[in-house]
Amino acid sequence: MLKSVVKGDNILVVLLEGRLDVSIANEVEEGLIDLIDNGGYTKVILNMEGIEYMSSSGFRACISTLRKLNAKDGVLKLCNIKPAVKRIFDVIELTSLFDIYETEDAALASFNG
Repeated sequence: MLKSVVKGDNILVVLLEGRLDVSIANEVEEGLIDLIDNGGYTKVILNMEGIEYMSSSGFRACISTLRKLNAKDGVLKLCNIKPAVKRIFDVIELTSLFDIYETEDAALASFNG
């Protein structure tokens, strides 16, 4: 569900998989908040390549993570969003709220540029 790896300049890359719905969104959100609070990470990339479906609970988890990082002067970037999930971001007008990249490499490179 939630796999994480540190890359480059203390950038936390979190790989999300499956369905980000009400049954697991709280667990994912708590895991992300724990990594930020207890791991001290302020640069986070959510790699959503493995997300097939996202409910409003999943979007809430992303927004909560964004707010947590903003409060710590941190940055959240999203990458590898499947077209079906990206359409939902567009429909509910969340695209402008997040830094979204086509690939993990592009998201990583954006920290250097």
